[in-house]
Amino acid sequence: MAICVRFQPGDYTFMLEPGETVLEAGLRQGFRLLHACDNGVCQICRADLVEGQIERIAYQAEKKRPQAINDRSSQVLLCRAKPYTDCTFYFQGIRGPNELEAKTFAMQIQDIKPLTDAIYQVRLLAPAGSIPEFFAGQYLQLIIPGLNNAYFSIANAPGTRTVELHVEAQPGHVSAVAVMDYLRQQAVVKARLPMGNCFLSGVPRANVILIAAGTGFTQIKALAEYLHPQSAFEKELTFYWGVRRPSEMYARATAERWEQVRDNWHFVPVFADNPDNEWPGHHEELVKAVLADDHDWQQTLVFVSGSPTMVYTTLDALLPAGLPENHFFSDVLEYAPR
Repeated sequence: MAICVRFQPGDYTFMLEPGETVLEAGLRQGFRLLHACDNGVCQICRADLVEGQIERIAYQAEKKRPQAINDRSSQVLLCRAKPYTDCTFYFQGIRGPNELEAKTFAMQIQDIKPLTDAIYQVRLLAPAGSIPEFFAGQYLQLIIPGLNNAYFSIANAPGTRTVELHVEAQPGHVSAVAVMDYLRQQAVVKARLPMGNCFLSGVPRANVILIAAGTGFTQIKALAEYLHPQSAFEKELTFYWGVRRPSEMYARATAERWEQVRDNWHFVPVFADNPDNEWPGHHEELVKAVLADDHDWQQTLVFVSGSPTMVYTTLDALLPAGLPENHFFSDVLEYAPR
């Protein structure tokens, strides 16, 4: 029997499948419920049960004790609550699918660490008491005087005060070099987030392919870090990372570690062995690697991060192979439409 849960004061409603917790059902359907279970932060999803009956999973011995509660003062954790009647909760930490408001934060520049000769990891820290809301895969804008295009993918999953960026500042890349110069000289930088429509707001019930070229790995890392600890994700995930030379694969050990920990994860490094950044062949080699594997395109979601040329080369190859167009996700489709 379908069970309906409602939330006050925002008037959100969704249905549960048998055996699901409220948190699991909401995330599966794209709702954003404030929680941080996988980051070791408990009780963030605490809500008031206004009406209805739930089965509450105990912490220590994992015992289940039915509770028939109609008292608004009775608090429950949504990650431990399994309703067996229609329920109403009072919980302000919920947003509908794809519903996040962009906000500006004064972020402390926590540290800057070189990943290669020209790629830097930048870690920002939100003010105390603030956890920036974003979906895995979204990006932000650094508000820097004189620079209007300081947009960077967020490299970590949501749920903490920390925001990680990977900035490629090759000599001659004037804007990126200016960004790094500014960050090195400041203690605080303003950041506006979230932005972008290429993201995961819940655990998909389909296979997932992640495709990155170069520092497109940044966005892919956030998606992977969101999915990796999710026990509910039982489908196949394959990550293809294409670079011109092996030395450019600056986080290969991280990708290999994901594969080692989960049996349903696969990592495919692709090297074009050509130093010319303008040579389109490294895109073609990446696409060939994707097409060489046996994927069920009708049951697969594809997330692609790279230059417009790389993204559209990939799209043009996968659609004829059988991928539905609405299964293809990339920020390029929004900021560089053709």
